Amino acid sequence: MMNSILYEYLYLLASKFPRKYIPPKEKKITYVEEALRYIESNYSQSVNIQVIADYLNIERTYLYRLFKDITGSSPQEYLLDYRIRRACSLLAETELPVSDIARSVGYEDALYFSRLFKQKKGRTPTQYRREKV
Repeated sequence: MMNSILYEYLYLLASKFPRKYIPPKEKKITYVEEALRYIESNYSQSVNIQVIADYLNIERTYLYRLFKDITGSSPQEYLLDYRIRRACSLLAETELPVSDIARSVGYEDALYFSRLFKQKKGRTPTQYRREKV
């Protein structure tokens, strides 16, 4: 008797709050969109795929596979590209020292940042700034 009352109550409660059905493909895209938003909001901090997966409450390997399938790059590659794009904007639009720009896009080590920048852009941050002025 008590079980049937409980089941009836749960059924009524569930019917008051219908779940929104999200088809699997849309759900996958939603995960990637949320991951992109997370990266773009937190790029200046210590971000890695595990942090993003924890935020989304999904497995790290699942996120990696989804992200790569949908965007064509890994989350870490996207983060690096995003940081470099932000750095390019700061180099072109401000006169902040390269070390400050490095920190503002998530790199404490300005030399490491400069090496990554040169790998991606083919020139150092200082050379990039001179060409953009």
